[in-house]
Amino acid sequence: MSKKLKYRIYKPSHIKNDLKIIFLLHGYGSNEEDLFSLKEFIPSNYIIISLRAPIIIGFNSYAWYTINFENSIDRWIDKDEAINSKNVIINDISLHMEDLGFKNKKISLLGFSQGAILSWSLGIEYPHLIKNILPLSGFYHSEITNSNSNSKFKLNCFSSHGIHDPVIPISWARKGIELLKKNINTEFKEYQSGHEINNENLRDIIEWLNKN
Repeated sequence: MSKKLKYRIYKPSHIKNDLKIIFLLHGYGSNEEDLFSLKEFIPSNYIIISLRAPIIIGFNSYAWYTINFENSIDRWIDKDEAINSKNVIINDISLHMEDLGFKNKKISLLGFSQGAILSWSLGIEYPHLIKNILPLSGFYHSEITNSNSNSKFKLNCFSSHGIHDPVIPISWARKGIELLKKNINTEFKEYQSGHEINNENLRDIIEWLNKN
């Protein structure tokens, strides 16, 4: 099999004994360059791989699945496209890990908005592959996630959301956190911001990565 998603990759210039890998999943209408700009802030012992979503919606604008913003939360996303994107992401992550010689290591997965929704789902479904998830400005969507609610997931999570987010209501994020907090080691932070990663949020992300 071959990789299906275009990507950007950053490798530390000096090999480190504690080398880790983080994959980045951008939001709706963005591309792999967006979150890749965080590479200057992510701890220096990380290989950083930013993936591009497969669905073209405009010039340099991509999506993991189609969204109907006028629908309610349970009909907000195209479930088949979301599940297909999850399968493609896991396939590509596995191939990247094999190429880099990290086949038996676990990864971190950071996603923003639409990428955050997939990060929740992927982390819960593949805890043998994913150690840490960082869903930012997204929410847990049970309809696209195969999981046993009684399971104890060996998964660490840092999740954040803007209180004034006009795109994804913070109530959606809070609902998912409340549902999952007994099963997942989760740190959830709220900020006086909109649908974005502000400086305070970025500082907390980096601090959390350094600890995990």
